Amino acid sequence: MCKRKPLRFYLTVWIYTRRITDAPLLVRMDAGNDALENLNICLIENVDFIVKRNLRRESPEEWLMIAKRDGLCCEEREGKRVYLGAMTWSDKKLERPIRAVYQVIERTIEADGQLLLTPRIEVQVFFTTLTCSPWQVICLYRDHATSEQFHSCQKKIKF
Repeated sequence: MCKRKPLRFYLTVWIYTRRITDAPLLVRMDAGNDALENLNICLIENVDFIVKRNLRRESPEEWLMIAKRDGLCCEEREGKRVYLGAMTWSDKKLERPIRAVYQVIERTIEADGQLLLTPRIEVQVFFTTLTCSPWQVICLYRDHATSEQFHSCQKKIKF
């Protein structure tokens, strides 16, 4: 019963939104909403999405290997490599294949020059239906946080 509440909520929002506009919809959700059921409802309702993926039991080292093999690398500074890429993601429970956009950062030297004994690896993966560049998907998702900061700030202001 609890699982159905988010689905009903999404459907209700989209019904009201469709009354206002025929323009394409883009939904941005954090990693707490990456369930295949949520992705499927977006696919069925023809709603574009960017959903940050919860990596659960996947190792950052696995993603680094994928990024080194298939991604584009940019060395932002000595000791910091940023890999960007995208791949097709499919699952038997998924309505149809989607894109997985990833950003993997490998640090071997800190910004202050401190050498690291073992590389520090940061990974972000986003499920999306968008076909734009991986960097644009990441930027669009980051705008989600800007919006949340604005709402957080509004709560502190007393009128």
